[in-house]
Amino acid sequence: MRQAFYIAVVLLLGYLMADRALMRAQAGEIGTITCHQGAAMVKANAMKKGFGDVGASSQGENFLSSCLVTGRGQVGDLIARE
Repeated sequence: MRQAFYIAVVLLLGYLMADRALMRAQAGEIGTITCHQGAAMVKANAMKKGFGDVGASSQGENFLSSCLVTGRGQVGDLIARE
């Protein structure tokens, strides 16, 4: 049982490392923006929809924190990467 746990942990770490490496490789592609640019776009979109400055800023910060933690986010057709 312990050996199966160690194998699962090693496989999970391998998957996470490969995913992060692939994300770094794709960061320079066309249609890719940074997380900070995506947060600014989310804030601007929220302002257009009628949110106040505080609400729009909150949505932008939420997108930024999510994007930085996961390493990716999506704003419309654009993909934000770390």
